[in-house]
Amino acid sequence: MNSAACWRPVAFRRRLLLVFLVAAQTLAGVYLFAQTVPEQANGGTTATLLAVFGLLFAWIGVGFWTAVFGFFALRFGGDPWSLSSRVGQPTPEEATVAPTAVVMPVCNEPVQRTLGGLKAIIRDLERTGQQESVDFYVLSDSRDPEIWLEEQATCDRIRTELAPGQQLFYRRRNINLNYKSGNIADFLRRWGRRYRYMVVLDADSLLSAHCITRLIQLMEARPEAGIIQTTPRLARAETRFARLQQFANRCYGRLYGSGLAAIQLGEATYWGHNAIIRVAPFMTHCGLRKLRGPGLFRGPVLSHDFIEAALMGRAGYEVWLEPAIAGSFEESPPTLEDDLIRDRRWCRGNLQHLWLLATLGKIRLAHRMALATGIFSYLASPLWLVFLGLSGYVALADSTPALPGVMATTDTGSGPGFLLVLVTSVLLFGPRLLAITDHALAKRTSRFGGLLRLSGNTLMETLAALALAPIRMLIHTFHVGGALSNLRVGWQGQNRSGGAKPGLSLRHFALLLASAVAALSLIQWHAPSLTPWALPVLAPVLFSPALAWWLSRKPGEGQWLAVPEDYRTTRVIDLAGPAPMGHRTPGGLDWFEQMVLSPVSARDHRRSASPLRGKKARALASLVDRCATEGKQGLTHRELSLICKHPEALAALHWRVWHASHESPWRETLTRMAQSVEGDSPIPAPLPRRQEQIAWVEVAS
Repeated sequence: MNSAACWRPVAFRRRLLLVFLVAAQTLAGVYLFAQTVPEQANGGTTATLLAVFGLLFAWIGVGFWTAVFGFFALRFGGDPWSLSSRVGQPTPEEATVAPTAVVMPVCNEPVQRTLGGLKAIIRDLERTGQQESVDFYVLSDSRDPEIWLEEQATCDRIRTELAPGQQLFYRRRNINLNYKSGNIADFLRRWGRRYRYMVVLDADSLLSAHCITRLIQLMEARPEAGIIQTTPRLARAETRFARLQQFANRCYGRLYGSGLAAIQLGEATYWGHNAIIRVAPFMTHCGLRKLRGPGLFRGPVLSHDFIEAALMGRAGYEVWLEPAIAGSFEESPPTLEDDLIRDRRWCRGNLQHLWLLATLGKIRLAHRMALATGIFSYLASPLWLVFLGLSGYVALADSTPALPGVMATTDTGSGPGFLLVLVTSVLLFGPRLLAITDHALAKRTSRFGGLLRLSGNTLMETLAALALAPIRMLIHTFHVGGALSNLRVGWQGQNRSGGAKPGLSLRHFALLLASAVAALSLIQWHAPSLTPWALPVLAPVLFSPALAWWLSRKPGEGQWLAVPEDYRTTRVIDLAGPAPMGHRTPGGLDWFEQMVLSPVSARDHRRSASPLRGKKARALASLVDRCATEGKQGLTHRELSLICKHPEALAALHWRVWHASHESPWRETLTRMAQSVEGDSPIPAPLPRRQEQIAWVEVAS
């Protein structure tokens, strides 16, 4: 394979061309826009308006030209400089075996759906004959004992079904430091030196066996590569909102992924999942220290992936984006509310990069631009809001404003105004037309139900995107304000099942709704002539609770917004199946009750904790006593987890519960279990109170 120096001149020329195209388009747009601004407008206000317009026009231009790059790369049979093009497919005899860990960090996720996906990956890998070189790890940060006990039991069940040579490990951290990046770091400190590569998953990731083996093969063929990132396709969408996202990803993502890869080449970004990492340099160079700045810029790094790619590049390793690798899937949030909640975390993490841009030295320009792009993806929303406000203000300076068009200041009857609207429309909707053209030329339209159906679905998705754009703009503006104010943001597992209720949607969008009503009232009061031009922005916001609720529903029969997976199944998705969102233990018990009542669990559930004495033993005995007398509702998640982690406490609680008095809240649990088996199965006997257990209780008391 060619050396790293060969692709850098190519990347430089491509990036220079992108800068030239965006700059030329932006200068032309600003010139046309300046011709439409009323002459009566204040000079300072006009200058600010033109500056904001220039930034936003350049922003949408970057997306358009990236899609154009991708279109031409695909039309010429793929990028010849990509790793996938330069490394051929291996024969079975040439298949490379390298010690690899597939790690799935989880935190309070729906267990059966998440681990069902992991099981599908394992089963698909059985066909390749490389299962002995790949180990799987579930890295849990879950705090709720009902969740992590189910995780543990499900992993145990999957482990019994594995083929010979396959390994699945479960580890739950006692101390949750630094979110997902801290979870991965803890794994690497303990077991990282066992492996040459690490494939990182999200809780909703699905990777086919071909994808995993191809990633390993590319890593083996390219020693200079530190990270190889796939472009995940959205799959398993069930709600209307998720299917909108899935269709957009499958229809347009092919262009954007190819364009990004062609521009970035060996200085791509890492998205935090569905990627393979060379473990040794990652451990050496990609450790993340806590930020030491003010407010938002203090504490753990939330969006770690872009920074880790930049640190890998600074160490001299390459980061590649390979859209040609098939079999990489993830899921979309099922509702608009869940998508915006996730954006709140991402917004805070991306804005932290402002501090890192200023403090991290020797970062390559391409990675700095990636960080800046991530920051601007959220700052663009308040800038759009500023632009709309300034446009309305400037329009009022004209005594006879002519306001047809998308911008209040633009007179589309004039030549510059009409041309500006035309160019803006091309930049906004051009990628969608290019995507349809690409699928038609590649004879892929049948995968979307035919050209007519593909075109109709594209129109439907475009209208939905236009309706959601004002909602996203305002919510993202709130997110930016909250992040800069350093408001605390929770970091828990995501909802993956949909099913939002109308009341929940109304409460979630209450502030947004109140803001839209106030804005429309002020416009009608002070500038009624602008009301017709404010309605296209504010009307979707006024209907946002109803729109969000409707999108959270599952569509009716038929393939609504069809994607290729609807017509041709993929093995790993079929293996994952429509997993249930919850799972109860036998007898109608929850997981903590099952752990306490089962004599097998109380006797054999041994962890690494050594026998306790003194103060810790007395504290545990107090927890056991409270749980036995008040029931599990009398303890916090942390206290219940402490009992489950210590065999002596669990055995003592087991004996106390089985010998509970009629007044004990556990008596109802025992009755419920007895009724559920209806006499067909014997009720498990209590664990005998062994002499060592009596001794532990006496020491503790």
